[in-house]
Amino acid sequence: MDKRCHCVCELKNYIKAESTGSRDKFFYPGGGNYKGFWLNSQHHGYGMKTNKNNLTYSGQWRNGKRQGLGSMTKQMQNGEKRVIYTGYWEKDQKCGRGKQFYPGGVYYGSWKNNRRHGMGLIFYDSGDFYLGEWKVDVYHGLGALFYDNCNRYEGYFARGYKNGEGTFYHMKSGQIQKGVWENDICKSCVVQDEFRNQVYSPTPYPIPPVRY
Repeated sequence: MDKRCHCVCELKNYIKAESTGSRDKFFYPGGGNYKGFWLNSQHHGYGMKTNKNNLTYSGQWRNGKRQGLGSMTKQMQNGEKRVIYTGYWEKDQKCGRGKQFYPGGVYYGSWKNNRRHGMGLIFYDSGDFYLGEWKVDVYHGLGALFYDNCNRYEGYFARGYKNGEGTFYHMKSGQIQKGVWENDICKSCVVQDEFRNQVYSPTPYPIPPVRY
């Protein structure tokens, strides 16, 4: 009778191999790389990640997501690195105070869920700028819009337009227009020659004085 020897192998260690600590550079199969700290095979601590589209995030990570202070840059075709956003992040989204560069201007202020939300200031290349409240990426609430021609509007906004009570300062003519606005259109107002004698080009049609 044949005597056979049976060998039974058992897996004693069920712990998955995980990366923790600092690694010089890790390359992803689909393109891009990461250099920085890891915890249980996730980006954790400070690190720099570049994707296949040459977008680079440098900053704090927590459990594989952007969390804390960090900057997003893009490398252009001429080799220049252009800053897109610098500020705070929460769970991979812009949240808190931050500065964003746009093709036509720059915004500095509060963010929530990747959108401008709260108090913020934006400068446009045209020379106009807005300071005030934002909601879901548009002017919303109390604010002031300054124009390149020195005019300005102070009052309420909704959905990105002048809505509600507000005052428009016609700085060249020396008149103040106080009224109620709806989607950038003044529905009713009172015009005053408040500082007509202090401007270079006063209105040729002054409001006649009230006579009793």
